[in-house]
Amino acid sequence: MSQKLVLDRIDRKLLNLVQQSSLLTFQQLADKVGISQPACHRRIRRLRDAGVILGDISVVNRAYSERKLSLWIEISLSSHQLDMFNALIDVLRASPYVSCCDVITGDTDILACLNVADMEEFREVTRDFMRRCPIIKTYRSITVAQHVKLQPTLAFDEE
Repeated sequence: MSQKLVLDRIDRKLLNLVQQSSLLTFQQLADKVGISQPACHRRIRRLRDAGVILGDISVVNRAYSERKLSLWIEISLSSHQLDMFNALIDVLRASPYVSCCDVITGDTDILACLNVADMEEFREVTRDFMRRCPIIKTYRSITVAQHVKLQPTLAFDEE
């Protein structure tokens, strides 16, 4: 296992900036953190190579989505057998309907957000999950009435 990268003040500033906009050029980033463009490029490449930066995304306006209905599902498992658990995680990770998924503590084992066109598609998707993953004991759905905040960022202290 590789050693965790130690982030200095400039790395943390760069991470805050690229999370605000991945469209900033290396020169713009360099100017904002007070380093040269080549040094900035090297740092960003190092952060990517070390797995600190996992990717770049564009946040799309939900009004343009074909799947406007969002539901959180709480999944409880009948077993915690590792190979079956990992198979379920792989199914959830690969699903185009799942936008967020976490293993959690408490009575529920997994919390996932699904985006579907309607309740019929939701039933089809959850039936498919149940068919493919017999480890699912039960699930409970919670329909999103209003989206309040979407900010897939992590704040870094810059001191």
